Amino acid sequence: MYSSDVDLSVEAFLRLPFRTLSGGGFAGMVFLLARSADAPDLQRGFFQHWSDIDDLTGRYIAVFSPSPKKLRLSAEHPHSFYGPETFCVPGVEEAGGPRNRLYLSSRESPGAVRMGTRQLGGSMRHGAGAEPSTARPPRLIAAAAAELPHGLDEHQRALTLTVSAMQRFFGIPGSLVPCAVIVNLEQRNAFAVALKDGISVYDLLKRIMTRIEHVIPRIDEAEAERVVALEARHRNRDRVGRLRSSADNARAHWVAHKRRLIDDLQAFSGRLAPQEADLCSWMAQRLERDEPVVENEWTSVRALLRALVTTEPHGRLPRRLRRTLAGLNSGRPEHDEAPRRLAVALAEAEATELRIGRVKGRLDELGRELGLDAAVVGAAKDLGLTMMEEPCLLAPRGLDWPLMVLDEQEPHALNHGYERA
Repeated sequence: MYSSDVDLSVEAFLRLPFRTLSGGGFAGMVFLLARSADAPDLQRGFFQHWSDIDDLTGRYIAVFSPSPKKLRLSAEHPHSFYGPETFCVPGVEEAGGPRNRLYLSSRESPGAVRMGTRQLGGSMRHGAGAEPSTARPPRLIAAAAAELPHGLDEHQRALTLTVSAMQRFFGIPGSLVPCAVIVNLEQRNAFAVALKDGISVYDLLKRIMTRIEHVIPRIDEAEAERVVALEARHRNRDRVGRLRSSADNARAHWVAHKRRLIDDLQAFSGRLAPQEADLCSWMAQRLERDEPVVENEWTSVRALLRALVTTEPHGRLPRRLRRTLAGLNSGRPEHDEAPRRLAVALAEAEATELRIGRVKGRLDELGRELGLDAAVVGAAKDLGLTMMEEPCLLAPRGLDWPLMVLDEQEPHALNHGYERA
């Protein structure tokens, strides 16, 4: 299970972009709306069964609860290299291994999805003050915990204080509280499941997980391949970075070598007869291009070399010209060792990106095959709940996606301030 940082308001947290299965995230997310006064046994059981719920849902469904205290990053459990989204805190281990789950921005993950983008007006409640809508969220957003991180009373109080904010965001009327909101990130919709008459969060989630567990082994296999491919991406990027520097140095060395030869040829042309001087100037211009000498150019090249050998007493200039022409014909500078190794590394990096794309596509397919919507409806039906055809929801609400309500009967609520889902 996951605790969200107290430094971030409920509204701001729910508007964050969340990664789906193909990004190493979740198929769905769960939020409990329950106050201590309304459902003390339900709320207490939710926290007492924290470890059971964590083990049950694993990395497939994220169950979120507000943290009673500020989350702090642990030096013993640094975040992994390919995502700074979820963190470990001292004494807390993340469920499912040290893999990050929560996206902080769509810039970092184009595939992340947002449940809500609309502002309901005014500044968002944030601690004792107000947080402007333009403020950037803090880096530490959520921490995964296999065990209840703080005291039971502290967690119950923290959850109670967020119910109204969650009601506003999801559009949940008071008559439906207590309930669990289950968000399907793959299908971009949500369910509000009434929790009454002794129904526990664990019981509901177990019925859901039982219905989707047949797909989980294939998700695990694809996720393992995704992680391996991401690690290969990291190694490729490090290797490409080092080789690019070496390749740039090799190219710069070649350009400097040619520039010195061009300058020497232009200076030496003043010592030649007009015809040979023209050949010298032509060669100086020709060396500006990194292209092999073609057949119809060799007559002029040989004539210039004869003139240089005759005029230049030490023979250094014609030797340098021959070596440079040989380099052009051998494909320098791109066929030098460093640029050639860079080209190989870039090809490997491209192959890795294609592999990542394929495994992400497979995870997207598995996320749809999971059938979370049907699992939620089926689990609710087992508990005696039915889909409300025209549920009354609070308006306006922050959730941009459709919200379905599963309850024992149509809620009786005043029409004022409600909308039909």
